[in-house]
Amino acid sequence: MQFLVHSKTIAELEYDSETCVMRVLYKDGRVSSVPDVAPTLVMKIVARVPVEKSPYLMQTAI
Repeated sequence: MQFLVHSKTIAELEYDSETCVMRVLYKDGRVSSVPDVAPTLVMKIVARVPVEKSPYLMQTAI
């Protein structure tokens, strides 16, 4: 799952549900990976992004 994020530093979150790894792409081009992230935590993080700014949540809501 890929989520575009509108924040000061983070541009995109990508979550691999098979390996439970979340990849964070920063606006300055840096990338970091966080292992062993539970799907529920990813949903909590994404839920903090307003629905109209998250294509995934907007698509899910419709």
